[in-house]
Amino acid sequence: MSDIVKKATEYRIKQIELAEAKYYKTLIATLDRIEREVISLANRLPTQDGKLIELQSAIAIRPRIKFILEKEYLAWSDTVVREGFNKQAKRVNKSFKAILEKAKIRNKLSAEDLAKFSELTKGDLALVQNLKQQYFTQFKDVSNTFTRRLSEKVYQNTLVGSEFAVLEKELRQTINGIYASADDPEAQRLIEYINENKFDKSKRAIVDKSIQTLQSKFARDRAGENMKRYAGQILNDSLRDFDATLNFNKSNDAGLTYVKYYGDVIPTTREHCEKIINGVYDKRKSGLFTIDEVKSLWTSRSWKGKKPGNPLVVRGGYNCRHQWSYVNPDWYDSKGELII
Repeated sequence: MSDIVKKATEYRIKQIELAEAKYYKTLIATLDRIEREVISLANRLPTQDGKLIELQSAIAIRPRIKFILEKEYLAWSDTVVREGFNKQAKRVNKSFKAILEKAKIRNKLSAEDLAKFSELTKGDLALVQNLKQQYFTQFKDVSNTFTRRLSEKVYQNTLVGSEFAVLEKELRQTINGIYASADDPEAQRLIEYINENKFDKSKRAIVDKSIQTLQSKFARDRAGENMKRYAGQILNDSLRDFDATLNFNKSNDAGLTYVKYYGDVIPTTREHCEKIINGVYDKRKSGLFTIDEVKSLWTSRSWKGKKPGNPLVVRGGYNCRHQWSYVNPDWYDSKGELII
């Protein structure tokens, strides 16, 4: 029998992945524009014999950097929060409705209850609005942080009289990290290939090899405090945490207090997530957990990338691609098979 809970959850996960890939491509374009505009702005700073010389101009550049980031990055952030969250809210509701309709057919839910949970309620819509504001604030924090860091790069390099080429490299890498624009055609081709195929699972091995080439041949440091890294992480986490929070809220209203964990196991999957999916912590044949059991698993263990917050929302931690689905144990038989 088709598992409607699994199908509905995988649908949510897949749509998040598609949304992330879409917005990541527009993020790349946005950061590339920021990189070009900031370098063009910095190129107007006074120099003598190729070296930066005027501190007053270095200080005055900060509001103009702020303007560029707000014009480009915050406009992109607004699209993610407004458009992306609205679409995912509809998908959460669609998945929730599909599961509950099956439960009604099996006499596990009344028609009255189904009607109550079939649409986004006023409470759901209020939550969506609050989450939009919360995550937009996180995106805005990145803008403020990197306005300050880029401005500091300009000031510090001017203070010591660095050559403009040194400042240019630091500014580019502060924005795009390993993916900063390159004069070398081969390096630029690698950067474009990685950006274009980052979310294509069939090309993961080639992408990883391209990244290694950038690191070894072109001396690009993958780690680093760059804007692209932080913006990409917030994009990932905001879409998934939003989905998890709205799903938690609707399920709580419906009185569903058991959960099941879904998602792929890939080479980068955390051991904690892998053990849950593979049934290592199972107390029931169905692989269900009570909410209290999930919280107990969370508080009693530590792992790399663990993220503070409600474990039903933050799941495995930063960049986690798994999701909980809420169920009723009555939907399963004694063998752990779904019977709705």
